[in-house]
Amino acid sequence: MCGFMLALVFGLGHNGMSTYDASDRPDFWKLQVTTTRNVTSNMFVDWFCGGLQYQVDHHLFPSVPRHNLPKVHSLVSSFCKENDVEYYEAGMIKGTVEVLVHLKKISEEFVREFPAM
Repeated sequence: MCGFMLALVFGLGHNGMSTYDASDRPDFWKLQVTTTRNVTSNMFVDWFCGGLQYQVDHHLFPSVPRHNLPKVHSLVSSFCKENDVEYYEAGMIKGTVEVLVHLKKISEEFVREFPAM
């Protein structure tokens, strides 16, 4: 059960977000912001995710204690707005639906490319 819960938290943070070829990769902070999804915080999400709902902020500042991530969140969010970089955040249900839609899409592509499997 713990593994499933961790997979859900990690999957929400990463699956279905932008990917880049090595030659087109943006600088570090833009890469972290555009390839990661935050989960909109509420009491349940705070408990369930244990701070990893601030995945973007955690990737940018991995040594910041999780109780300070909400402060970092507002700073990073406003910095992204000032620099015209999308800081993506979704509710837990919406984010889960986005992940499942993405996984369905890539699995269908895989079956088309490798029908014998």
